[in-house]
Amino acid sequence: MDYIKIDKLITTSIYKQIASGITKAVASGLLKYGDKLPTEKEICQTFSVSHTVVKMAYEKLISEGKIKRIKGKGTYVTNRNNFHTSLHSFYEVDIKNNDSDIKYSTEVVLFDRIHKDYSAYRAMKLENGEKCYKIVTLTKSEQNPIVLQKVYLPEKHYPNFMECYKSFDKLYDFIEADCCNKEIGNLHSIFSAINASASDALLLNLNADEAISFIRTKIENVNDEIIGYVCSYFPGDFSEFEVIVHAI
Repeated sequence: MDYIKIDKLITTSIYKQIASGITKAVASGLLKYGDKLPTEKEICQTFSVSHTVVKMAYEKLISEGKIKRIKGKGTYVTNRNNFHTSLHSFYEVDIKNNDSDIKYSTEVVLFDRIHKDYSAYRAMKLENGEKCYKIVTLTKSEQNPIVLQKVYLPEKHYPNFMECYKSFDKLYDFIEADCCNKEIGNLHSIFSAINASASDALLLNLNADEAISFIRTKIENVNDEIIGYVCSYFPGDFSEFEVIVHAI
């Protein structure tokens, strides 16, 4: 708790001093996402300040999105930038944002050729034993994970995959590139809220069973064949989706 420093002889409000100490600790990396903060009672007893003052400090930080309360568990650092995207482009691996101060980076954390995966194969109507490329990517904002994506591409639709694959920024462009020569016809997406599995939570830097947004997207060609399947996992507290409806 040494990041909180209180001087009762200056004019700066005590609640602002508490909030400032926590804010500076987060900015410096001393406090990281998911770190548990001291209870209001502990701060009151340590610095001989009123409960009202500490509550004001915490409420200020909560309103700024820097900390969050979990009922029955405590108060935690939640220093991630909210990610805002249009629903028509969320499945793209190349994540962009209008906020030029925020830098995004995407890396491939797993590249494999698989022959079974119950949920993905069922979605793509593949039989166990059929080969499929699996690419798992993690996109971060200032080192904080904002989306985990699992891309499945059936080998039978991409006979030249290994010749043209190095890495891809935009899944759309990759599928329709000359080497793949696919024309995308339709996208079918299903949006749901789920609890993160232990493995997905580990990659997203979350607690297991924490709420996340899960989007499954089937990619079809002009002949209605499923040529790709994408599973996107967004931390629930930091993602906002926008739908634009055009009147005809």
